Amino acid sequence: MITKITHVPILVSDQKEALEWFTKKLGFEVKANDPFPDNPEHFWITVAPPQQADLEIVLQPPLWGPEGEPDERARMIGKQPGFVMMSTDCRADCEELKARGVKVVDEPMEMPWGVSALFADLYGNVHNILEPRAME
Repeated sequence: MITKITHVPILVSDQKEALEWFTKKLGFEVKANDPFPDNPEHFWITVAPPQQADLEIVLQPPLWGPEGEPDERARMIGKQPGFVMMSTDCRADCEELKARGVKVVDEPMEMPWGVSALFADLYGNVHNILEPRAME
C-alpha cells in the first residue's frame, strides 16, 4: 500500500531560473539535481526547506511533444494551487521575503488557526505561510 507522499511537482518554464528563485528567495536547499540518462537537457531537481526531510518540491518542466512543442501542461505554469508552508514567525518571514524581492500578496493576518499570509512565486502561483496558533 501507499505509505506517504514524498514529492510534489510544480511546473516551471526554466529549471535553472526556478532553482535559483527557490534557493535564493525562499532559502530552500537543493535535495537533488541530476540529469535524466536519456535526455541530459532535462534534470530531476528537487528543493525543500532546510529542516524538511520527508517532502520535496520537484521543479518540473512541462513535457515536450514529438514536434518539440510543449504539451498541455505548459499552459498550467503559474496557475497551479500553492503550498502551505509552516513558519514560527509569519510576520518576520514576510518582511524577509519582501526584502529579497518576493511579492507578498496578502500581508500577515490573524486567523482562528494562526497567523497567515500569501506570497507569489516567480510564475505567479500563490503560496501560504502559516504560523499555527498554539494549542491551549
